[in-house]
Amino acid sequence: MSINWLRFVSPSLKKPPLFHLCHLPPPPPSSSAVIVAMSYDKELAAAKKAASLAARLCQKVQKALLQSDVQSKNDKSPVTVADYGSQALVSFVLQQEFPDNFSLVAEEDSKDLRKDGGQEIVERITKLVNDSLTIDGSYNVTLSTEDVLKAIDNGRSEGGSQGRHWVLDPIDGTKGFLRGDQYAIALALLDGGKVVLGVLACPNLPLTSLSDAGQHSPNNKVGCLFFAVVGGGTYMQPLDGSSAVKVQVSAVENPEEASFFESYEAAHSMHDLSSLIAQKLGVKAPPVRIDSQAKYGALSRGDGAIYLRLPHKGYREKIWDHAAGCIVVSEGAKCKRTPSTRASMKLGVWSQMLQGSHWIFQRESILIWTQASLSPTRS
Repeated sequence: MSINWLRFVSPSLKKPPLFHLCHLPPPPPSSSAVIVAMSYDKELAAAKKAASLAARLCQKVQKALLQSDVQSKNDKSPVTVADYGSQALVSFVLQQEFPDNFSLVAEEDSKDLRKDGGQEIVERITKLVNDSLTIDGSYNVTLSTEDVLKAIDNGRSEGGSQGRHWVLDPIDGTKGFLRGDQYAIALALLDGGKVVLGVLACPNLPLTSLSDAGQHSPNNKVGCLFFAVVGGGTYMQPLDGSSAVKVQVSAVENPEEASFFESYEAAHSMHDLSSLIAQKLGVKAPPVRIDSQAKYGALSRGDGAIYLRLPHKGYREKIWDHAAGCIVVSEGAKCKRTPSTRASMKLGVWSQMLQGSHWIFQRESILIWTQASLSPTRS
């Protein structure tokens, strides 16, 4: 199967950018292209459990947030509590399941929580974490505040291209969380510098297509868990644990019929440039703007065909911003990884096409274009 990709050329800052739709031959077969989905069953079960527990904690905090007037006070403490609580839960579960081989590269640390005045928030986080563990019932333990802080700090691994490393964004889409919109708990596993497993918990994403329900389901049926293991496809199930179904990316091939996703916040992506690219591609539908890696989940089940993410100059992507979403979409497209940089994370680096400035990925009918230069380390 051939691959189409969009080439972006900017001869000078004074001239408009040029766009070329290029046609590439299919990648050659490679025995190393696919890691057989064999030894990740335990990891997948643990990842789904950790992400689901974190999602329920976040749902509880967001529900209380939306029922209060805290937003009018410009108080960001609810998302702070949920963010740290989510990371503490995921870290605790993974360390319990893999005590001898645990490495977590996560977004947060406890530095700010340990400052004067942070004790009240730490106690709130600790209570939420313990309540979540009690309801789950798998671990007969009550964590102290120090235990929770240590669990958060266990996410400070430097990662690397050797061995296995978990990658976590405890709440991707904090602004969406505060608005009551989309956010995601994004957890991935790297093995030898490659993403081999990904889980996206999207508590507010409708179970039906966004094209049918929009971002807010009229019948309140929301809460999706997407998961993928390399070589095994992508699946979606309700967060309540009901049966999973296999999903696939959009089959739309004509750009005029395609819908495209982009970041909700203009600060995260250049909407004007996205609009220009969509126009050049012939896309007629207006953009669907969604917070967080929930976009990747929606793409994996065919809600849209294009995702454009074009951060402003100086913005640096982190590995937790895309790792889980990458494999969820690529497996939804049944994409075989190759040793090239086009759609792999060999040595932890996503595509370096266009002098390393943009990541362009297309398999079957899915196109993702995002500025990225991601490493398996936090730096």
